[in-house]
Amino acid sequence: MSATLESLHYHVADDPVTGEGVSARSRESFPAGAAAPEFEAPTVSFTSNEAAARFYLDQILRSDGRPALESLVEPERAERVPSLILENEQDLRRLGTRQVRFAQTARSIPVFGAGAVVELSESRELVSVNARLDEVSGVDPVESLSRSEALERLARYTGVAISPEAGVGGRLNFYKDEDTGSWHLAWFFPEIPAEPPEPTDSTDLDPEASEGHGLGPRPIPPSFNYLVDAHDGEILYYYSVVPMALPRPTRCKGTDENEVEQTFLGRLASPDATTCHLHDPLREVRTYDLEFADLDSNPPVPDLPVAAASSDFGTAHRAAVSAHLNASRVQDFYKVVLQRDGIDDQGMDLVSLVNATAASMETPPGLLNAFWWQRKMWYGQIRRGGRLVSLSRFLDIIGHELTHGVIESTSNLVYATQSGALNESFADIAGIIINNWFTAPDGEDVGTWNWELGAGLGRNGGPLRDFANPTRTGHPKHMNNFRALGPGERPSRSNDQGWVHVNSNIHNKAVHNLLTISKNGERVFSVQDVAVLTYLAMARLTQRATFVEALQSIVDVAQTYFGGDPDRKDRIDAIREAYRLVGISSP
Repeated sequence: MSATLESLHYHVADDPVTGEGVSARSRESFPAGAAAPEFEAPTVSFTSNEAAARFYLDQILRSDGRPALESLVEPERAERVPSLILENEQDLRRLGTRQVRFAQTARSIPVFGAGAVVELSESRELVSVNARLDEVSGVDPVESLSRSEALERLARYTGVAISPEAGVGGRLNFYKDEDTGSWHLAWFFPEIPAEPPEPTDSTDLDPEASEGHGLGPRPIPPSFNYLVDAHDGEILYYYSVVPMALPRPTRCKGTDENEVEQTFLGRLASPDATTCHLHDPLREVRTYDLEFADLDSNPPVPDLPVAAASSDFGTAHRAAVSAHLNASRVQDFYKVVLQRDGIDDQGMDLVSLVNATAASMETPPGLLNAFWWQRKMWYGQIRRGGRLVSLSRFLDIIGHELTHGVIESTSNLVYATQSGALNESFADIAGIIINNWFTAPDGEDVGTWNWELGAGLGRNGGPLRDFANPTRTGHPKHMNNFRALGPGERPSRSNDQGWVHVNSNIHNKAVHNLLTISKNGERVFSVQDVAVLTYLAMARLTQRATFVEALQSIVDVAQTYFGGDPDRKDRIDAIREAYRLVGISSP
């Protein structure tokens, strides 16, 4: 029986106290008996978003009724919910609201995967709360094993010599085993360069049916997060880290990998030069050529982006032109449609590197992979029609991989089991939407869309995934066929980290339903509607979210997004129906 962290959900649209038609709940609406101390009297406005979020969380927790959640409120402490630590704040520009994210601690020790997201209106009134929290009990908070001793246990477990420097970031966490419900004090070691041993009793993946984008392991060093019991040294949990006044631009042109002449922005080497580099200073997109350097040797990023003697790149740089153009498209989509400032929402440079190889994975110059790693995009190439063709030609794959970077800097969904499947699914969703937004005959008409992801990269020349018909690629489209780990089985490479690329297709099909569902002959949602709903729903999830929580998160976003729409109820019902059709329903 599953014993997960306690899930807490609140949205003002569902609150009987406020009634229908209210978009946010004020502090004055909470019971007088739960009033704040004098310095927080209702006549005094909140001094920060954090203060407002803490007040509302305190009130919601007090009224919840579950002892585990009520225990997080400490009446004798002046500050609100003192066990929650502020992580970050984010403007939800499409909704006109702001969300404040907290991580939970107990005795000043982080609680793994536990946290809360509070959504506020512009006037700091409460819109919604989404949280996974719990009371830590039955565990000694003082470690028996030191950090170095726990790292030694981890080295023995993996069979890899782990340097002491790799464990410097290790810190204590409380961890709840979601199978047994027992609490552990654990050393959390991030980004350890050692892969866990393959379970001897797991069913191996068919090597010809890889579920990723490169049809094989990624040519990058292993990097895993581990939790090691701080008392007895048991390896409790692990998961992969790898699924993160402007210069004047110059208009350039060049032929891409699809043999289409494209226009894009670059930058002159100097004001009086004719040499042009693939550096778009408006979007901060830069594209480099590794010239088939071996990633196994950790080659440096070249000093300068790809260059041409003039603004015409011709046919000599097809891979770089495709990478540069497609990265710019993804940047544009996030900036214009979703109003996000780059992959990290902080305006980070988007760096692409084409013509990569990895001799340990595939005989150069081939490398059938494209992936997000070290906050950059890396592209291999395959031989087609007598020449090498870069995977940078696949806009859907690029949208998918860059969205892993977006997820990394928002909800940071744990890459295992259901949360890992959601990690893959939200990346798939972005890849499909972005690709069709720019390349479909009519980006606004899903009837003209190509629902394949990675066309030609799957088995027998088929796609990797098919949103319209997941069973075409051997994947489930309903929770009846959800592939679960067996009793005691842990996420591993042999079971695809808990079948993340398999089960993701159930959620993919739910979103396909969202995009195509109609009423009276008209589609209920525009493409932009679904893009906004899924992006903002993903960003408000906690790290170990489930499919049901993803549905509830989309509903919460829709309550605000369609706040003034007379058809809001019908739209909410349509969202629930789209998910019900794949066997996902909220309680």
